[in-house]
Amino acid sequence: MAASVPARPVLLPVRGDLCLDYANTRYWRGTEPPTEALGTPAELLAWLAANRVMPASALAATEASWRVRPRAATTAFAQAIALREALYRVFSAVAGGGAPADADMEHFNRALAHTPPRTRLQHGESGYAWQVPSLRPAVSDLLAPVLWSAADLLTSPRLGRLRLCANDKCLFLFVDDSRTGTRRWCTMSTCGNRAKAHRHYMRQKQA
Repeated sequence: MAASVPARPVLLPVRGDLCLDYANTRYWRGTEPPTEALGTPAELLAWLAANRVMPASALAATEASWRVRPRAATTAFAQAIALREALYRVFSAVAGGGAPADADMEHFNRALAHTPPRTRLQHGESGYAWQVPSLRPAVSDLLAPVLWSAADLLTSPRLGRLRLCANDKCLFLFVDDSRTGTRRWCTMSTCGNRAKAHRHYMRQKQA
């Protein structure tokens, strides 16, 4: 018999830009092929653990369930990746000054509607978190904090600071929290410096 996630209250913290971290698990999207951080169900669970999206007990129960139901694991993983790509398209459209495709917003809203109800806040070891009655081994539950984070960002004034890295090989999503609001690169130490070096090279070549 498949293991199930314990049916007891669970605390789920929500970090502000968690949704962008998830969307960015596929990166260097302007290159061929892009770099993929989530290639297997196990890597998805590892990412959820590393980012403290789910309690260890819930992740262990899900891993046990997927181990004895590999077909369910494959289906859930495919759903999680499809949702990630829909989120990336939604946020990259907004960052580019456009409107997300209706199909992507519908995909997101459908998943959001199936997340556990977050009606009670409770203080835990890492501060306040949402208490939910229980968790199912379903993508809408496993990614609940990611989906909540996305909804919170889409309805926040910070949405106007959403940016897509100006390096067309990178295309990383980030929120520009700089004082001037003119940040163009995901990090100056990588994409910014590479762009500066490229401009210098082109000037030298044309001189």
